[in-house]
Parts: sequence; structure tokens; C-alpha cells
Amino acid sequence: GRSAFSSIQGPAATFLMAAAHRTAARPCSAMRLSVAAVGVVALASTVSAFAPAPAWQLAGKALPSGLGLRKAACTQPSMAVSPITGEPMSKFDLMRFKFGRETASKEVEKQQQVAGFDYSDFETAISKFDCSFQVGDTVVGQVVQYEQNGALVDVGGKSSAFLNSAEASMQRVEDIEEYLSIGDNREFQIIGGEDENGQVKLSIRRLEFARAWERVRQIQEEDCTITAEIMSINRGGALVNFEGLRGFLPGSHAPQGGLNEDAVGTIVPLKFLEVDQAKNRLVVSNRRAVVESRLTNLEPGQLITGIVRSLKPYGAFVDIGGVSGLLHISQISHDHISDVSKVLQEGMEIKAMILTQDKEKGRFSLSTKTLEAEPGDMVRNPDTVKENAEATAERYHQRVKAEQEARDQAASELVAGLGPYALSTGEV
Repeated sequence: GRSAFSSIQGPAATFLMAAAHRTAARPCSAMRLSVAAVGVVALASTVSAFAPAPAWQLAGKALPSGLGLRKAACTQPSMAVSPITGEPMSKFDLMRFKFGRETASKEVEKQQQVAGFDYSDFETAISKFDCSFQVGDTVVGQVVQYEQNGALVDVGGKSSAFLNSAEASMQRVEDIEEYLSIGDNREFQIIGGEDENGQVKLSIRRLEFARAWERVRQIQEEDCTITAEIMSINRGGALVNFEGLRGFLPGSHAPQGGLNEDAVGTIVPLKFLEVDQAKNRLVVSNRRAVVESRLTNLEPGQLITGIVRSLKPYGAFVDIGGVSGLLHISQISHDHISDVSKVLQEGMEIKAMILTQDKEKGRFSLSTKTLEAEPGDMVRNPDTVKENAEATAERYHQRVKAEQEARDQAASELVAGLGPYALSTGEV
């Protein structure tokens, strides 16, 4: 037994040889001693592989003489074996290797170079997915589960984010399951920071709200015409809905015929008068939309039908489908007129020709005397002028065209008579 123990090195030798010394002093059969020796040797081999040498051994001190053992030689600290190369490795290097520190063995570094990916690369890749959310950020997420008052959304955070039903849309959402489906991917805005569980709060409504205002500003800059539904009537006008935003339609800019309860639910063309997101103020006009629509279809020389809306000492204002035109007193008839009311009355339907147009100011000047077959017909019989207006207007245009051609011909003859120094017809 003592010869078997003599091959054991390291910290276990002290314990085992002392045990053998005590055992030898007692009556013991050879078989029991042999079995004990085999077990102790196996245990000692395991312990000695990891346990460091005791301080007294490192200092080169001898064992107490009472044990009757030989001196223990001073040896190096015990070393673990590398699981890759089989080379000795201290327990500290073993721990560094286990947790992927840069102080791993050279063999490990070689294998990382061959693989083209080491622990620093892994750490860099992981850092790209380190999600830190800020209130106001826009993120993309997937709806993963319905809750009682909303839904859970996976946005790549520590835990699923929460979308309240009230924040699911600018419109009122009664059942979020009808508005969102499991697996839907879309954009959300973060409106609440992480709580103790790492959960953030989301909103779709605020994203839609911001984008609707951005679209309204763009439409106003481009001066486009929109259509919106009249939602309700109030004392000063009406409320309309455009892409979830509420706008105010003043009574002075309402459709022709005014506003009443019958107008609720109707779709009307509108133009933006005022857009102010900071004050949440959106003012629209139907009158301006109609006027500009008419302006694009009305040209000088065109024959129109209108209603006399008001009489003035200097003429009459005629409504042309929402656009107001002025029929000056001098353009009513070739005969002199001192009192407009003797020829025209409010509510009277007439036909007139557009003389001039100011599209920027939305103004028209009209004439009825161009429609007179004989001077004074508007004074004597305005109904006859109305009935024959189309034919008279055609003759008027032919006459104007013939006069223009005659002027051009005269200019050409004048230029031809000037000789080689003559100017072109266009320059004249």
C-alpha cells in the first residue's frame, strides 16, 4: 500500500500517506488494505488534477515528523487540461476560455481566425440588436396577441409592447380584433417608456394624426381641391371630416343654398383657408372650391346663364353657378340707361357674355348689349334677347373674327409697302 501511495503527487499525497500510516498500526487483513488502497488512489488522482498545492508545500517545508512520512518535494501548482488541445491550463485560464475572454489559449485564437468569427465579432453582432426605445420613436412591430383592452406587439424589445384600443386608430375602434389581425406587421409610435418589466406603450393613432396634418399642409401648398363629408351643423357653420381630422366650414363659405340638417352626410368640394397644427385649427371653404372650378371652365367670349342677385346704382351682380359676375350699367344695352331697376330685377334669369376675367381675384365682367340684335333690345324686350342669345353670340364672334382678319390684312399691306426695311407682321 505504501508503495502505491508513493506514486501520488500533489496535495492528495499528504492526506493519503498519513491515512496509510495510521491504518498500518491497526490489525487489518491484506485484502481490506488492498481494496482501500485502490479506492484512495482513484480519488487522489481526481483531486490532485484540480486542487492547488498547499502553502507549506510551496514553501518547501517538510511534513511534521510525527507522521513518519518522507519530506514532500516542492512542486508547481496543479494544472487543468485544455478540452481542445489537451495542453495544461490553469483554472483561471479555463474560466476565461469558458466565458470567451480574449485571454483564451493561442490554439483557440487560431481556430477563431480559421473560422473568421471570434468573440469580439459576436459581441459586435449582438450589440446591433440592443434595443433602447425613446418616446416618440417610430418602430416596426408584429401583432402577436390580443388583450382585454388592446393587443401585444413584438417590437424586438425585452418584452412585448402594448397597444391600447384607444390608440389603434384616429377613428373609434370598438373591437381591436376587427381592426388588427395576429401577424400584422406595421409601424407604431412609442408613447410610453419601458416599465419595470421592460414593456413600452405604442400608438397608431398618433402616427396617423401626424401624417394627416402633413398631407393637409402639402395639399394647401399645392392649392388642390379636396372632398369631405359634412358631419354636423353648428351655429357658425358646419364640421367636416377629412382623413380623420375635423375641419370647420364657415357659413359664409358654405355651399349654395346654405347649411341645414339635410346637408349632414353630403360630400362637398373644399379648399383649405387655414391650416395650423399647433392650434389644431383647420378651416375650409366650399365657395372658393366652386369658384375656382368655375374659373377654369369660363373664358372671355363665352355665353353664360345666370341669376341676378343684387342691383346697384352702377350695375347688377349675377350669380353664375356660385361665381359672381358684374354686369356694369354701360354693358346692359346700347341705349342709355339711368336706372338699372327699370331693366333688371333681382331673381331674374338672364343670358350674358363674359367680357373679361380676373382668375386671381375671381372676378368677371359681363355684357348683354353684345347680344342685342338691334340697339335697345334689352330695354324694350329682354326676353327676346335671352331667346336669341346663342344665334346673336355666334354672329358677334364672326363679326369680331372678320374685323381681326381685316386688321391683320391692313397691317400686312402696310409692311409690304415699306420695302426692304419693313418689319414683320408680328413685330408690327
